[in-house]
Amino acid sequence: MGQTTDNRQSFFRSIAKDKTANTIAISAASLVPLMAMVGGGVDASRYYMAETRLQSACDAGALASRRAMDDLNFTSEHRQIGENFFDQNYEDGLLGTEGLSRSYSATADGEVNGVATGTLPTSIMGAFGYDEFELAVDCTADINISNSDIMFVVDVTGSMNCAPDNPNGGACNNTEAPDAKIRGLRTAVMTFYDTVQASTSPNAQVRYGMVPYASNVNVGNAVVDENQAWMAQSHTYQSREADPIITVTYEPETYTYTRTGDAFGFDFQGRVEENDYGVTTFNDCVALINTRQDIFVTSSEASWTQVSQSGSDPRVTVYDGIVTYESYTFDGGTYFGSADLCRLYYNHNEYDAASTITVTEGRVETEEFRWAYRPVEWSLAGLYDDNRTVLPLGANGSDIQVTWDGCIEEARSTNPNSVTATTFNPNTPADAFDLDINLRPATDDQRWAPVLDEVVWKRENGNNNTQDEIFQFNGENDERRAGYSCPAEAFRLTDINRGDMQNFVNSLRGRSNTYHDIGMIWGARFLSPNGIFEADNTTAPNGDAISRHLVFMTDGLLVPSVEVYGTYGIEWWDRRVTGDSPSNGLASTRHAERFQAACRAARQENISVWVIAFGTALSQNLIDCATPGRAFVADDSDELRDRFQEIAQRIAALRLTQ
Repeated sequence: MGQTTDNRQSFFRSIAKDKTANTIAISAASLVPLMAMVGGGVDASRYYMAETRLQSACDAGALASRRAMDDLNFTSEHRQIGENFFDQNYEDGLLGTEGLSRSYSATADGEVNGVATGTLPTSIMGAFGYDEFELAVDCTADINISNSDIMFVVDVTGSMNCAPDNPNGGACNNTEAPDAKIRGLRTAVMTFYDTVQASTSPNAQVRYGMVPYASNVNVGNAVVDENQAWMAQSHTYQSREADPIITVTYEPETYTYTRTGDAFGFDFQGRVEENDYGVTTFNDCVALINTRQDIFVTSSEASWTQVSQSGSDPRVTVYDGIVTYESYTFDGGTYFGSADLCRLYYNHNEYDAASTITVTEGRVETEEFRWAYRPVEWSLAGLYDDNRTVLPLGANGSDIQVTWDGCIEEARSTNPNSVTATTFNPNTPADAFDLDINLRPATDDQRWAPVLDEVVWKRENGNNNTQDEIFQFNGENDERRAGYSCPAEAFRLTDINRGDMQNFVNSLRGRSNTYHDIGMIWGARFLSPNGIFEADNTTAPNGDAISRHLVFMTDGLLVPSVEVYGTYGIEWWDRRVTGDSPSNGLASTRHAERFQAACRAARQENISVWVIAFGTALSQNLIDCATPGRAFVADDSDELRDRFQEIAQRIAALRLTQ
C-alpha cells in the first residue's frame, strides 16, 4: 500500500511541475469568450444577410409599384403589386425571420415609398442574453427622365386603316375602320407622351420627333430649312416633253415668165381703145404710145420641166415651158387738150412662146402637237422658295404650276446590278449615299431631290411596260400616272407640347405601300448627333448626356411595288434598287437589306432601337433591327398602348431614389 501512495503523489507532483499541462486550464477558461466571438460572427452574418435581402425585396416592390403607375395616382392595385414583388423576393420565415411586415405608399409627386420590418432570432448569442435582432429598412422609387431624344418612326400605310384582326388585308378602301390600327397608334403615342412627361426632371431636355412613312417620307422642308444646298437644283424624272411633228410645205408667192423662144400661133383678139385722163400735154400722150408685148396670159404647169431649185425660205424653182402671151400694137391716137385726154387704139393679139418660168415659194410649217414620254432633266431653280415652279407640261406644252408637297427622292446608291445578299453587311459601300445616315451632300449624286408627282408618268405602251420612248398626241391616250402618296410632314426633334402632339397624330392617314428602310433611314438622320442636324443634336442645355431612342412601329411586312412613285423613283423605269431585273420580289429583298443596314447604322450611333409589330408577326427582320431585348408584339390596340407605355417607362429610367 505504501508503495501505491508514493506513486500517486509522484504523479500529481509531476503534473504540477509540468508547464505544458497549463493549456488544459487555459483552454477551458477561453471557451466562453470564444463561443461569444463565434456566435457573434454567425448571428451578425445572418443579420447582414437578412437585412440585405429585406432591402432588396423592399426595393423590388417599390420599383414594381412605380412602374405599374400610369400617372401620379397610387391605388390599392399598385400597393398590391409592390407587396407581391416583395413576397417573391423575401419569403416569410426566410433565415428564421419572424413578424415580417411590409407596406407601400406614394407621395403626391408619384414617388413610391416602402417600409419593411421583422425580427431575426439569434442562434448562439441567446446564451449571452441577445435573443433577437430587429430588422427595419425603407425604400423609395421614382421615374425621372434626364435628357432624352425620342423619335417615333410609324407605319402609315394603307393597311393601317384596317382592324388588327382584319382577315382580308389590303387598305380597307383607304377608309378607317371603327377599330382601325391607326386609331390605336394615335392613342398609344399619346400614352407614351403622357408617361414620359410625368416623369421628366424639371431641368432635363426631352424632345420628340416623328417620321410617318409609307412609300415616301415627307422630310424635304426640314432639309431645306437646314441647308437648301443639300437639295438638287435639277433632276431627271420619268416625265414627258413636247416633241411636235413639223410638216413643211411651200406656197407660191410670185411667178416670173421670160420668153426664151420665138412667138408662134398668133391669134388676133380685136381692136382696143384706151383712154387716159389727166394727160396735160401732147408729149405726155405721145409717151403712152408704145408697143406692149409678152404679157402673160396662161400656161399649163403640167407641161413644165424643172430646171433648178434653190433656197428654203423662200424657195426658188425654175422651169422650162410654153407660155401664152398677149401683145398690143399701136393703131393710132388723139390728144384732147380741152379734156386732158389721150385716146389710143391698139390691135390685140395672143401668141405662144417657149419660156423660162421662175416660181418664188414661201415656206409654210404646220405643227401637229405630240408628247414624248422619256426621262427628262428639269430645272428646279426657284422651287424651294415657295415649293412651286412652272414647267411646260400642260395642254399642248403650255406652262403649268407644279407644287412640291415635301416628299423626297433619295440620294444615289451603289450600282444595283452589283448588289448581293451580303453587300450591306457588315459594312455599307461608300457609294451607297442613300444609306449614309450622316450624309452631308456635296455632289449631285449625294443631293436629295423633290418628289414631283405632277411631273412623272409611266411608259406602258398599252399595258406593257417599256424602257423605250413613247410618243402620244395631246389628249389622245396620254400615259398613266404611277401610284403615289405623300404622308404627313415629318417633324424633327423638338420640345413639342401635348396639344401639338395630339393634333399631329390626329392628322395621320393610312395610304400606299410599306417601305421600312426609308422610315428607318430618316428616323436615324433626325436623331444622329453626327449628321445634318448635328448642331441641334449633340448637346443639351444642362450639359448632361443625351439618351437617344428610336421607336419603330409597323403593322406589316415590306410590300414595295415597282410601279409606285416613291423615294427611289418609279423602280420599273428608274431601276435604282433592283437594277435591270425589276420585280416586286427582288425589290422586297433589296429593301429588307437596306432596312437592316439603316438599323445597324442607327445602333452604331448609340441609338436604342425599339421595334413593335402591331397586328402582325414579329418577323426576324424586325427582331434583327431592334436593340437586343427591345422587340415587341401587340395584337390589338390595347396591347399597342401597353407596349408604348412599357417602352416609355423603360426610357424614363425607373430608379431607386434611396
